[in-house]
Amino acid sequence: MKAFIVSLLRGRAVIVGLITAYVIAGVMALRHLPIEAYPDVTNIQAQVITLWPGHAAEEVEKFVTIPVENQMNGLPQRASMRSISMFGLSVVTITFEDDADNYKARSLVSQQLAQVTLPTGAQGSLSSDSTAVGEIFRYTLQAPRDYPLTELRSLEDWVVERQFRTVPGVVDVAGFGGPTKQYQVLIDPVKLKSYNITLQQIVQVLQNSNQNAGGAYIEHGSQMFIIRGLGLIQTLDDIRDTVITVRNNTPIKVGDLGEVVVGNQLRLGRVGLNRPHAGKSPEETDQDDVVQGIVLLRKGDNVLEVLKRVEAKAEQINQTYLPPNVRLVPHYDRTDLIYRATHNVLHNVTEGMFLVLVVLVAFLGIKNWRSALIVASVIPLALLGAAMLLDYQKIPANLISMGAIDFGIIVDASVVIMENIIRLVEQRKKTGLTLQKCIVQGVAEMTRPIIFSKIVLLIAFVPLFTLQRVEGRIFKPMALTLSFAIISGAVLALVAVPCLASYFLRAKEGKEIDGKYGFGLVRAVRRVYLPLLDLALKLRLLVILVAAAAMAGAVFLASRLGSEFLPKLEEGALWVHMDMPESISPTEAAKLTKQERLVFASFPEVKMVVSQIGRPDDGTDVGGFNMVETYVELIPQDQWKTAKTREELSAIMNDRLRRRIPGADFLFSQYIEDNVDEAISGIKGEIGIKIFGNEPETLQKLADQISGILREVPGATDVGPEILAGQPQIQARVDRHAVARYGLGIGDVDSLVQTAFGGTVATQVLEGERSFDLAVKLRPESIANLDEMRAIPLFGSNNEIITFGQVADVQATNGFARIYREENERRIAVKFTVRGRDLGSVIADAQQRVDQQVTMPRGYRLEWTGSFENQQRAVKRLAFIIPLTIVAIFFVLFTAFNSPLRVIIILLNVPLAAVGGVAGLGIAGIPISVSALAGFVALFGIAIQYGVIMLERVRELEIDDPEVDVFYAAKEAAISRLRPILMTSMMAALGLLPAALSHAVGAETARPFAVVIVGGLVLVTPLTLLVLPVAISFLLPLTRRRQAAAPALAT
Repeated sequence: MKAFIVSLLRGRAVIVGLITAYVIAGVMALRHLPIEAYPDVTNIQAQVITLWPGHAAEEVEKFVTIPVENQMNGLPQRASMRSISMFGLSVVTITFEDDADNYKARSLVSQQLAQVTLPTGAQGSLSSDSTAVGEIFRYTLQAPRDYPLTELRSLEDWVVERQFRTVPGVVDVAGFGGPTKQYQVLIDPVKLKSYNITLQQIVQVLQNSNQNAGGAYIEHGSQMFIIRGLGLIQTLDDIRDTVITVRNNTPIKVGDLGEVVVGNQLRLGRVGLNRPHAGKSPEETDQDDVVQGIVLLRKGDNVLEVLKRVEAKAEQINQTYLPPNVRLVPHYDRTDLIYRATHNVLHNVTEGMFLVLVVLVAFLGIKNWRSALIVASVIPLALLGAAMLLDYQKIPANLISMGAIDFGIIVDASVVIMENIIRLVEQRKKTGLTLQKCIVQGVAEMTRPIIFSKIVLLIAFVPLFTLQRVEGRIFKPMALTLSFAIISGAVLALVAVPCLASYFLRAKEGKEIDGKYGFGLVRAVRRVYLPLLDLALKLRLLVILVAAAAMAGAVFLASRLGSEFLPKLEEGALWVHMDMPESISPTEAAKLTKQERLVFASFPEVKMVVSQIGRPDDGTDVGGFNMVETYVELIPQDQWKTAKTREELSAIMNDRLRRRIPGADFLFSQYIEDNVDEAISGIKGEIGIKIFGNEPETLQKLADQISGILREVPGATDVGPEILAGQPQIQARVDRHAVARYGLGIGDVDSLVQTAFGGTVATQVLEGERSFDLAVKLRPESIANLDEMRAIPLFGSNNEIITFGQVADVQATNGFARIYREENERRIAVKFTVRGRDLGSVIADAQQRVDQQVTMPRGYRLEWTGSFENQQRAVKRLAFIIPLTIVAIFFVLFTAFNSPLRVIIILLNVPLAAVGGVAGLGIAGIPISVSALAGFVALFGIAIQYGVIMLERVRELEIDDPEVDVFYAAKEAAISRLRPILMTSMMAALGLLPAALSHAVGAETARPFAVVIVGGLVLVTPLTLLVLPVAISFLLPLTRRRQAAAPALAT
């Protein structure tokens, strides 16, 4: 190893050149590296969206959803499948295994969809290649109040969306709200009857009256003329003047049978907006009907780069493509969250770097500032190395990974090497070594211990790499980022540090650190530590008992901390669900939604409110008119007056809403969080209980029973069952005998139902590049009640006029609003959230009550899902993998020390570290989560490193004297390794201290990780320095009796 170090120093100019190239490459990678606010934790999914306008949930399930499901069952690597059937819409979501290729999976789904036979009028397609975190930009089109809303929607559909779709990285744009323009022929049934004409005749004539013809070309003289027949409908008069038939030489035109108007399609959704403004009441700032657009990011693209292009395109649209009095106004831009969270994380990182530098100077001394800077330079260099490796692996950086970076762990190898070099420089008067020889020997002595300790630390991260699904997608990038930084830091410590030391260290470096106790802070610590160490070695049994008591106390405290899956990322906004009765009309839903907006706008913490009723026309969301989703943007939390935390504010808002809108249920979440929860579990809520069975009535009864039980569980809030039934319907049951008697077919009657009530699109009217439907239906006022519906005329086979009521039994009844299915079974869910109590305790309490009070009928079963399911899966995997990891670490250490008892001495640091980690969580009031468990994994690896460093010193002493006194060996190992252990532990703890103390946006998920490491190191360091020497004095004699001393690690 010495020869390698010598060759490095001889070629140090080359090394400096390589470091320069390394920095340039790292900066380029860092600039190219995508940064996300939150990792995309959703599975690889493909959605089949089928629109079948006008049909009830029962028909959609039977004729669309089930055939699609049957075709998708055999897909390779399919993990799960769920679906929802509702009025006019079927959405089947197919989830694939983690290792599936996204594009191949979508291609397979598309191929299978082509094999499905859909009913006439149903249009199935594959959803956009986006994800649950892909909604990156939302906006509204703002115009004077007298500006036609239909024209705003046309601008959205035909101008704005088309422009945004040209932006690289934008996969789709979804319009929401505002009426979609439609040309309509509103037929008077009385005139139909008097003229003896059917609706089907009108539809057929209009279809044939709107087309151009091509007549090839003719030659005329020296020119060629292309022949065109122009018959496209261009105006309302063109429609009115279309002839249906001729009676007694008198043409009967469309205009003779009813009105021809410009109206709008059947509305499926509505968007409202309120921007509270000082000096104006919430009523004055409320907009009840606006046009919104949602920009979707293509899966895998760089969100910040795409958002820059989207923002530039939005500005161009405002300047170039929109009328002067219409403006595109963003109200959600993911850039704000990313920059805000990134700023907070970088602030913590900067503070951590500064504290690490302070520790270096404090321990190495002001006059050793060169040494401190050499070590500190490893931090940015290691981060650049991590950035290069992440960029090479095409892994985006995210705030969880960035917030978990501990600079103390990154530079500890450099610290140990530099400390050893300085120690040799201090002793140069006795040894006669030159500065270069001090550098060579200092690096050579610590190379193998560093390599083994880094191997151990990387093995300690293995459990994080084995996590699956949601937790795996969160923590694998974090583990990779840390691993890449640690590897980079270790390589730099062995290659760059000695070269830089040879350039910048001076022979006088370290001379003032002579003396019994050392220099500055080290001297002060040693003066306190030496007496304590002597006392510990005298009272060994008491030290062991105290350590055992601390471990027992940690076990007790851990059982009281509670548990959760992950802390929630604070997004700076609320996403609120309001569920109303299924039978509510669109008009009444809009009135109640306005009341909801006014309640939110009355809070001084609210910056803006945007509400969504129902769903977009393209079926990309599955809401009904009884379901409202509201985005509530909040001002910075330090300016709040009503409450201090999001949970408190949500509870106060919930109380006011329930008093203002009785009978409605509310569920508070956050925008990204809600999308992710729904994408993963299919439920709009943090936690859900899924009940599987066949009969919807039984499912609803069980869901209502379980909801009542959950409402009695402390901490369970926003409890609400999904509603399957309760949708009022007017059913026309065809009388087959009557149909046959009049010479009709079932299709004739069904066609009448569709045309008369829902309208049949006969053709399209073109306005330049824009295309609008031309629909034929009865005047709404002519079918206002059941009697008028029954009186609609149609023709029998002998052209006799009969009424609709003669061939169908028309009755009002109730049907299903929506039907949920999962893995080819019907299901219903009860959703709820947890506030004021830890997740694990609430679930344990709820499960006990449900098990005791609910008897499941034969053929029915229930599953707990959501964040609890994720937590249980992660804990089970870690409980299996961590012991195996410790066994692997044991064998690595055994390879190094060739003594099981010595390995046990090193591993004693693991429970000692756990004591500190649990204590840190207890002091901070943080439940045990997967983030905290990840912190324990990293902490154990660090703690084992300290044991390796101290045991290595014992082995060095045994080389000099195989029979060295065990007490002397234990004491000398502790004293000589005091400075590197203190330096590395303080740097590791202080490097994450800002993250552990931070409550800013972006710090929530990494905070438990940081608290565990900081708390663990604060406690494990003194315990290591006191308990480990005691353990060495106990167990070292046993190792000597069992075997001869093994070859030294360092030579």
